[in-house]
Amino acid sequence: MRATTVRDLYNLVIRADWGFSSTMSRSRGVGGKTQPLDKKCELNNNTPTRFNDSVISVNSTFLEVVDSGNRLRGVTPFFALIGAVPVLGGAGALIYSLFNFSDRLPLFVHAFTWLALITFFFIALPILNALVRWDMFRKTHYPMRFNRRDRKVYAWSQDMGVVTMNWDDIQFYTSEATKSQDRRGLSREEIRGYVRDRNGNMLYHLVFFKYEGLKGMKGVLEIWELVRRYMEEPDGHIQAYQVDQRLLDLDGKRESFIHSLIQATQVMADSRAVQLIFAPMVMWAGTGRLIAKWTCRVPRWPEWVEEKCQVAPDDPYIRNRHTERPLSAKEILWPLLCFLLGWAEVLVILYFCFREYF
Repeated sequence: MRATTVRDLYNLVIRADWGFSSTMSRSRGVGGKTQPLDKKCELNNNTPTRFNDSVISVNSTFLEVVDSGNRLRGVTPFFALIGAVPVLGGAGALIYSLFNFSDRLPLFVHAFTWLALITFFFIALPILNALVRWDMFRKTHYPMRFNRRDRKVYAWSQDMGVVTMNWDDIQFYTSEATKSQDRRGLSREEIRGYVRDRNGNMLYHLVFFKYEGLKGMKGVLEIWELVRRYMEEPDGHIQAYQVDQRLLDLDGKRESFIHSLIQATQVMADSRAVQLIFAPMVMWAGTGRLIAKWTCRVPRWPEWVEEKCQVAPDDPYIRNRHTERPLSAKEILWPLLCFLLGWAEVLVILYFCFREYF
């Protein structure tokens, strides 16, 4: 673990670069329950290959996947925006009273007010900023391309632009929380990878694959097996092309309204009954996701990456958002119903809580 510097604190607290960034690459340790993954060998339990809401496009040249934080995008900023109203309002009231009624305030009130303002500016405001910046005012997502032709991995980082890694140099491993970490709410089930330089120092260290859902590590390993076969097996691109799951609607564009609601519904639970019961949570995740997505810019791959990832016009194994079948009425109406029902329930609760003020 590298010692934390002022610059690292600035990147984490002010810029909220908690994803794939230079600070996280250097500071992330190989902790918890880990198990190395062999890129050459298939998993022992014959794990099937799945997209699991992680794949953007497939062809004979490259497989593009989304970053591990995409599934929960928008959840954190929604709470931050809700908290910003009372926090900023309270700070404004304190400043107003301090400068307009200072001669009427007792000494202990003066001291309390200044202490509250110092706490706000040095603790509450940086935390609030980090939560807002977590998913807002940056990129809509941070994609990765696995190029089977030149055996390279091109990944968008939050502060380094596009980073290139050799597939053969990446050491992949599963990372799970210990029982102690689970009890503290620090559970994780993800696949990480790191690259060392010639001197053995950690060059890049990031979370490659993560699945938020009931399948847990099984869902992560299904994504891993898809990528592993794509890069290692002769017919890996054909296997990826034949996966019977929908691609993400992120290929060169911002996620659409209905696709955001679909993601928000699925991240709550795989069961429709649970999705219906927890409709307010669907509303919270969907609203936050929409706000986050529409305040961000769509990432554009540099020309040199596009040159390395040129796809033949007659490639028979191209799958992207243009080749996907249209959404059915059932796929559209269900998440929309959960979203609107969630808003209706929240508004009813707020009405009964504050009806005396109307």
